Amino acid sequence: MPTVNIDGKDFRAEAGETVLEVARRNGIWIPTLCYHPALSEHASCRLCLVELDRGGWSQMVTSCCYPVRRDIRVRVHSEAAVRARRGVMELLLARCPDSPELRELARRMGIEGTPYPKVTEAQRNCILCGLCVRVCAERIGKAAIGFAGRGVNRAVAAPFRMPSEDCIGCGACAAICPVGTIKLRIHEKEIEVSPFKSRMMLRRCSKCGAPMSGEPHMKLLEEKAPAAKEYGNLCPGCRRKKSAAALVPVGAKPVTPG
Repeated sequence: MPTVNIDGKDFRAEAGETVLEVARRNGIWIPTLCYHPALSEHASCRLCLVELDRGGWSQMVTSCCYPVRRDIRVRVHSEAAVRARRGVMELLLARCPDSPELRELARRMGIEGTPYPKVTEAQRNCILCGLCVRVCAERIGKAAIGFAGRGVNRAVAAPFRMPSEDCIGCGACAAICPVGTIKLRIHEKEIEVSPFKSRMMLRRCSKCGAPMSGEPHMKLLEEKAPAAKEYGNLCPGCRRKKSAAALVPVGAKPVTPG
């Protein structure tokens, strides 16, 4: 197996691993926003830049998608690597100045602000990492959203910037968004995926009335998983209560906390 020398220490790399995966497995922190182990590599945020030693020269590489196929030497905390990541974060802070998640990550990197002018567009907190786009396409299989526009006008949107007919209201995009730009808004009978303005019927728990998910998402689950047909109308809390009650033998009194 090849080794990765990170800041003077050798670490074994498993087959198919990237520099970022080797570093994480060995407790070495490299900041990143667009990386997720369940999705394909994208290298769009550029925060995971490290310096690769090529012998007589070096180059910056994105550690999240640089495969370890042979012995290599990497510098995570070199002056050049730290300066490159700092420049990327300062640009992100200019685009997303109001994001508490981004500001917290910046503080962890030792960055308190940005020298660049701040943008004012509506989606100013979106860092264009693409996690929402990839999870919708790769894991949900819907591709209801994608990238639109160019340059400073680039944004994540549904086709033609209209409410998507393919959105099932599963909330995966909101769950994976690292800066909280995407939110699920619960209305009386509908669920809305903001800022994409996609709306669909909301399924509520038949027992307690708690909001659950979009009706198209729940119907898809019931088609894919037989068990969902039995519990599909119950929220997680009521589902657990029903499962616990089913484990109590007939005639036995359920044990209650004293």
